[in-house]
Amino acid sequence: MARRRSRLPSVLFLVLATAAHAQTRIWVNPGLTERGLQIGEQQIMLRQDMSECHGNAFEQTRRVEDEHKRNTLGVAVFNRCMSDKGWLARDPAPRKAPPKAKETAT
Repeated sequence: MARRRSRLPSVLFLVLATAAHAQTRIWVNPGLTERGLQIGEQQIMLRQDMSECHGNAFEQTRRVEDEHKRNTLGVAVFNRCMSDKGWLARDPAPRKAPPKAKETAT
């Protein structure tokens, strides 16, 4: 029982790290768009697929002792799962700088 308690923080970290990684990316599924699913429906499917892939990543990496290896493997498993479900990821484009005010002659 004590061993399970000692692993709880590292397991939670893995789940949160994978979730944070997933949330910093923009996920699109061209197959759903082609089928005519509305954005709201796609968001629901995205949440369901992300949840399932987080679970898969957790299950496949929970016995890896080294934290860095576990995190790296967890992200790879999550990304592969999402890809298998038809989701493509990209990093969000950087925001454009606001236009500079033009100087006017007075």
